[in-house]
Amino acid sequence: MELSGRLKLIAQMVPECNIVCDIGTDHAYIPVYLINNKKCEKAIASDVRLGPIHIAKRNIGEYNLLDSIETRVGDGLDSIKENETDVIIIAGMGGLIIKEILERGKSKAKKARALIIQPMYAIEVVHEWLCDNGFEVYDEELTKEGYKIYDVINAKWTGKIKRKDNLYYHIGEKLFEKKDPLLKTHIENKIRQLDKIINEMENMKQRDSIKRKECIILKEKYKKARELV
Repeated sequence: MELSGRLKLIAQMVPECNIVCDIGTDHAYIPVYLINNKKCEKAIASDVRLGPIHIAKRNIGEYNLLDSIETRVGDGLDSIKENETDVIIIAGMGGLIIKEILERGKSKAKKARALIIQPMYAIEVVHEWLCDNGFEVYDEELTKEGYKIYDVINAKWTGKIKRKDNLYYHIGEKLFEKKDPLLKTHIENKIRQLDKIINEMENMKQRDSIKRKECIILKEKYKKARELV
């Protein structure tokens, strides 16, 4: 099985390990890829819905990996036990949902060697939660799929609580440190999104709202950051 774009980057960010758990596995493409490429010995493919699990089981069977990949139905990290997995993948969901999953399963997340997280939106919520709860971002990378840029985070619990400028919640600090080749385009996309929000608020007579002012301040931070890339 070959992966591309978002899924490929998620798989590449997974360190070699014994057991990996893919939360919200959908079709189990990532567990199949990881086992076939010997990045892990075993995998758990978990989803909150039965439909995706049926499809996942079919895909796993087609690759003769039923002995290596176990499917489970469960909500977030409820489907795994304490200390059961080395690496936890939470991908393809909104930042608020990912935050809720991590909050409910915090003790399990703290014991993992790595958390591989890929929010579809509201990444700032995830970054802030990680900082507030003692998780360090060890690596972060962008990838492009079609017209959309995706952000994948590799984090681990250290116990060190940090507060950062909110710019780095919206755009990961590691991306600046690594000079990610997609970073400038990513910032420009963020500026366009904010322009749209600011204009919509003005048209809705929210010109003086606190939220609009916060967006304007953040936009200026984006513009200054773009000049440094």
